[in-house]
Amino acid sequence: MEGRKSLVWAFSFLLCAGCITSNQQKVSHSAAPPSPPPSAAAHASPPVADPKRDPKSGPRLVVALAKFKEAEAKALDRDPEKQFKIRYEARDCYLDVLKADPTNLEAHRGLGRVYVDLGDFQRADETFKKAQARFPKESIFWYELGQMHNRRKDFAQATSCLNKALEIEPENRLYLTTLGFTLARAGQSEQSVAVLTRAMGLASAHYNVARMLLHLQRQQEGIQHLRQAVANNPNLDGARQLLSDMENGNGQVTVSVEFESGE
Repeated sequence: MEGRKSLVWAFSFLLCAGCITSNQQKVSHSAAPPSPPPSAAAHASPPVADPKRDPKSGPRLVVALAKFKEAEAKALDRDPEKQFKIRYEARDCYLDVLKADPTNLEAHRGLGRVYVDLGDFQRADETFKKAQARFPKESIFWYELGQMHNRRKDFAQATSCLNKALEIEPENRLYLTTLGFTLARAGQSEQSVAVLTRAMGLASAHYNVARMLLHLQRQQEGIQHLRQAVANNPNLDGARQLLSDMENGNGQVTVSVEFESGE
């Protein structure tokens, strides 16, 4: 709660700062100071651009507010009605930004992300594909499409989109990790290990695939991957402890399988 209050205070401060700057500019236009004498002007410093007068600074602030609303909504899983209300507010923020600045990449991305969270997959798909047409060299929209398909449990489509993202950024660890877990969810354990190894090394790849398999109640496969993780790195404490627990019948695995967008 204190963190949310701090964020709200921060946004209020920024908005007030913008208002103060605007008022100062009005005063300066109505009562401009006299020009300095020629000798002083010759030695004056060159004018410095004021970032608050950048016409795109407003959209950036609204995007930040929309992201704050997204985070606030995610914390309200026990209050669906309020959660939807705040997500619609975030959506409206992103739409306002795109009216002012149609080239704002983060607003396109955020709008599609909010549609996914609202369960409006058709609009999410349309939003991401329009953004791809505008930003053909940006990998992030392939990633977001992959996450959308993961939310729908369409792992084949998710895999295809994530591979497209990796064609543009082959060493992006977020994309590699997401693809690795997608493959594990789809039952392609060996392919998952291969992809995750690129992101985190062989032992950790086996360990994380094991955790996913155990979460999916595929215990024998999960234990085999734990054994391979420990064999590759005996000092991997998490894998060693979990293997011991599983072999003694005490294993309880909690794995987050909620596919969420990255920042």
